[in-house]
Amino acid sequence: MLSRSPVRPAIACAVLALASTSALCAAASTPPAVPPVAEIPIAPIPAPRKRLPPLPEATPRTTVTTTTTTTMVPPLAALTVEPLPHVGATEIMPAAPTVLSSPPHIVLVDELPFRASHTHARELPEHEHEHEHHSKKKGRHGRPFHPAPGIVVDINDATGGATAADLQRTGRNVGYWPFRHCYEEGLRRDQHMGGKVEMDLAVAPGGGVDRANITGATLHDESVVLCVAREAAHLALTPGESATSAKMELTLSTGDEPVPEPHPIPHAEDLRDALRASWPAVKQCYAGALAKHADDGGRLELRFHVKPNGEIAEVAEGDTRFGDVEVTRCVLGVYRGAKLPGVAHGSHDASFVYALHLEARPEQAAK
Repeated sequence: MLSRSPVRPAIACAVLALASTSALCAAASTPPAVPPVAEIPIAPIPAPRKRLPPLPEATPRTTVTTTTTTTMVPPLAALTVEPLPHVGATEIMPAAPTVLSSPPHIVLVDELPFRASHTHARELPEHEHEHEHHSKKKGRHGRPFHPAPGIVVDINDATGGATAADLQRTGRNVGYWPFRHCYEEGLRRDQHMGGKVEMDLAVAPGGGVDRANITGATLHDESVVLCVAREAAHLALTPGESATSAKMELTLSTGDEPVPEPHPIPHAEDLRDALRASWPAVKQCYAGALAKHADDGGRLELRFHVKPNGEIAEVAEGDTRFGDVEVTRCVLGVYRGAKLPGVAHGSHDASFVYALHLEARPEQAAK
């Protein structure tokens, strides 16, 4: 019986090596302390000895962060898991609604409902041609006869980058028609109204008016006063090298002919009373817009189509365009559900225009 000597396996190994059977030699030799798989490369690029093994699913994240102090890349869980609860909480949180510090003082005026064909009565050309032969007559104010209202812009004082003369020149040019539209709406309510409006202007270097504060007024129509102040804040005046503070005096005087007024439809007073019943909701529409745009305001015309029994078949925006589309949509929604008295004759429907004018008094003036 042969003894187990370490010499015989060595001799057998040498013989097998000559026969190129190293695999059998490895099987016959004594197994080393390190497993053979660690000595045989199984990938093109050998893995570094200090590389961490893949993180098992059940391994807590804390064990990884405490043992991998030499790695240059933070653990994946630390990059993706931690921010998720915070991001999710902010995305589902609704935005807080805008809340006004105090209810705005809203000035709302209207006109008697009138027929749509007379919406632009003041622009009829025959009105001007009718009085051409009066050009040599003297007007009511000691000046040559002039049927249109008088609009005079004076800049009495200016401090800063622009001169008073330059501001006055551009102010009279770009401010005439905006101021006239405000004034003519007031004249349709009172054909004898006139007076002055004084304002302090803050003019930016580029010529835009940053602020127009009312300092005094002799007009008794608050809607007209607020209208001209809002229009003054939208003027583009002469640019200067720096900001300019200026004082503007606006003089409004009646012309030698009354401002043409549209003809009210039959039973206009009763119809206006019914339309005014929706004013609280109209003011709510306007107040909501003021929270976003404090300079909103102006004329809003609504065109109604009403059935003989007073049911509103259609209501849409008229020829004018209010500055804020959201206000227009809101007001149209209010009047689509309004109740009106019967306004049509016989079995025919009736159409008319109802004009509103919305202005807001600045907070400092309302105190």
